[in-house]
Amino acid sequence: MSEPARLGTRLLFRVEPLPLESPRGYLCRVAQAHGYNGPRWLAEVAGLSVAGLEREDHARHIAHVLRLEPEEWRDMCYRHVKRPERFEQRTFYGQTVGADQFNYRHPRICARCLCEQPVWWVVWDLALVAACPKHRCLLINQCPTCRKKLAWHRPAVHQCRCGTDFRTIATEAADADLVAMNSIIYGAAGFPTGAAAEFELANYHFPPELAQLALGSLLRLVRFIGLIGGENGLRRSQRPFPRTDPLAAIQAGLTTVAVLRDWPRPFRETLKSMLPEEVENAVALRFADVFGNFYRHLFGVLPRSEFGFLHDAFERFVVEDWKGLVRGQHRFFSAATRRNSLWIPAEEAERTAHIRSKRIEALVHLEQIEGVVLKATQGRCRSECWIKQESLNRWIATRDAEFGRYMSRREVTRALGLTDRTILKVASARLIRSVEGPERYFPRGTFFLREDVMQIEDAFEKCTVPEREYSKPGEVIALRHALKNYLGRDSGLPAVIQAVVGGHLVPVGYTKRFPGITGYLFLSKDLRKYRPVSGVKVPPEGFLNYREAASMLGVKHSVIRGLVAQGILAPPVGYRSGLSKLVPAEDIRRFAARYVATAVLAKRFNLNGSSFSRSLKESGTPLLAVPIPQEGRRALFLLKDVAAQVRIPPLRTITA
Repeated sequence: MSEPARLGTRLLFRVEPLPLESPRGYLCRVAQAHGYNGPRWLAEVAGLSVAGLEREDHARHIAHVLRLEPEEWRDMCYRHVKRPERFEQRTFYGQTVGADQFNYRHPRICARCLCEQPVWWVVWDLALVAACPKHRCLLINQCPTCRKKLAWHRPAVHQCRCGTDFRTIATEAADADLVAMNSIIYGAAGFPTGAAAEFELANYHFPPELAQLALGSLLRLVRFIGLIGGENGLRRSQRPFPRTDPLAAIQAGLTTVAVLRDWPRPFRETLKSMLPEEVENAVALRFADVFGNFYRHLFGVLPRSEFGFLHDAFERFVVEDWKGLVRGQHRFFSAATRRNSLWIPAEEAERTAHIRSKRIEALVHLEQIEGVVLKATQGRCRSECWIKQESLNRWIATRDAEFGRYMSRREVTRALGLTDRTILKVASARLIRSVEGPERYFPRGTFFLREDVMQIEDAFEKCTVPEREYSKPGEVIALRHALKNYLGRDSGLPAVIQAVVGGHLVPVGYTKRFPGITGYLFLSKDLRKYRPVSGVKVPPEGFLNYREAASMLGVKHSVIRGLVAQGILAPPVGYRSGLSKLVPAEDIRRFAARYVATAVLAKRFNLNGSSFSRSLKESGTPLLAVPIPQEGRRALFLLKDVAAQVRIPPLRTITA
């Protein structure tokens, strides 16, 4: 027919399209309104084939014939969506749905909905819709009179080609679970389901994310669970979905409800049913043999961005119930899943425990950690080591508990106020037990037993001493100054610490000027006993350096050097100068008991030292003269019993 194909041909009047009406149902309703015997006659009027009524390139022509705006018709049709995706997509009233989700050949209807309004609703074109949530009945796809499948080329929406009125057909009640699943699909499609159906959904305890899925994503999920899942468990491969078979849609809906209700327990039970009943060697379990197809379709068809709840539940199952290995080829698993699985590779164990893989393998061979080393197979360049996560966690807990008994050098520095080098010297004196980190699988560095450090800190702190003003050594000396001046790190400081811990040495004060134990003040005469003198037996009163000896005699330290040079004072036998030059404190005490410097007497009587010395010489008073070559003079001393008999002349006589 060439004449009806003219572009100017139009129907006599416009039939208003209804919201959520199927495009094919609308064509069927328009044909009925104009007295045609089905939509085929509309194709005749438009000069097109029946298949051309829904083609994208004929949209303007068809809209003209139907007296519609082109966009009105385009919005109703299931147009192709141009996207770089694996599956072909079509529009569905503002949403996107896979082209394989539509049922074109044998559409379904709800007889009770047609009784209310003879409209072919768009949601009936979806292949997974098999029930009407509003009337809680199954959809019909076969005429009970002629026993033929329904077709969209029929006299009216409510009438079969054989003349049977679908509104007179008795409906079959749908299973409550099927109604629940179809209610969710209706809701995602924007179709009202009724308050009763929405109220019943709350009792199913579906994942909350299910209600947030777009229609296309929801249909993919139902097909995934309905086709891969079933009464006999998950199938190994996905079969083509029979879109025209309502029984397949019913089974898919019921299976989806069974898996998703009371989330996630039934889903976990479904996965458990796939596991072998008895496994002699858990390491021999191959993940691909059990979950390969499920894993591939889950991560390939249902992306984590939309179906995160399903991915998370599956990964929790793998972590808690999968007894075999999860090898590296399962790249879609999150790092947390691979890290928390029952078995983890040595590389992951290395990152978790912060030790090297080879040391992990050594622990496996020593049976400190439960693991297995798989020999290299064909195509592999090296062997594999797998660690049992629970065993690794126990070992880490034991290791960390042991590590908690130790302190780092920085912590010890803050606690005791000592430098790193000093702490190592104290540890080498066995006052603080220490270990090297790698030896105990600790981090790198030296670590010190907390018990020993606290014992030292407590020994100092338990001495209740007042805080005192302190600037420089004198009668009392800070441990920091004593450490720097003469104790040293090697043996002097350890000896002082050991004496304090043992209660043999007690501080007399404390200054905040120095941190930790270095701020404690001691009597200088007490600390001098712990001055280290290599190869020399320390006398009871200890040693004095030249400056301390000079302070005790009231002279300059160069005078002490002169006394030693003259043999009046003698250094320790066999002593080699180290931190400072020393003289026995007992010798200084004996010398101070016999002699007094003329400079001290002159200062005591507020006299001029040179004039006073000259006066003593002129009077014939016996003096001890000590040459001081560096200064080109001599220091004079008086015997104390002679000094007691000296008569101090008048000031004018001395200064004349």
